[in-house]
Amino acid sequence: MSPLMIDSADFSQKLGLISRNVEHTEAFLARGTVDFHLPGFMLPVGYRLLKSRYGDEYRLVTTDDGKPYTAYAVKLTFHKEITFPHGAATQVMVWRTPRAVHQRVISGLPQSFFQWVLSEYDIVVSDSEQTGDGQRFWLRMIDWAFSMNYQISVADGTVGEEWHLTPVSSYAELEERWIAFAWGYDRDVHPHRRLVISKA
Repeated sequence: MSPLMIDSADFSQKLGLISRNVEHTEAFLARGTVDFHLPGFMLPVGYRLLKSRYGDEYRLVTTDDGKPYTAYAVKLTFHKEITFPHGAATQVMVWRTPRAVHQRVISGLPQSFFQWVLSEYDIVVSDSEQTGDGQRFWLRMIDWAFSMNYQISVADGTVGEEWHLTPVSSYAELEERWIAFAWGYDRDVHPHRRLVISKA
């Protein structure tokens, strides 16, 4: 359950093509949404930040050529098995549009949303699979977390039945010892290793 490196995620293919993005955005809206306020994020005219009424999925939606379009999407899951007895949040889907017209709006949004998740839930754990973009995002957020004096750990679920958390004391230690350990392509190993950022 840790960073197994993958080429691309299914949701990226679904949201990446404009026609499929519109179709999936329409379905997301039809299921029911509420407006969501992200502290510190200035919502530009023509965009809405929405949360699903029935799950922990959030999207930044705009209207392209009169049709709804997702410019940013993230979905959360919650669990305790890695950080027991404490609960943790994991972003299992993070996607942002490659379209240039939306870049000024979504620039910094993934980081702001991640910071909000951490402020709300205290512990964020990496997903079991990540693309290269996902890995780079996590490395940025770990670097930021060190600057905030938060706790960074590597969780290893490959030995025994329980997850073992090892604190990481610096970004230099992360680079030297843990990046190759935690991220890789071995389906029997890397899905069972995670990165953990905790406020306490």
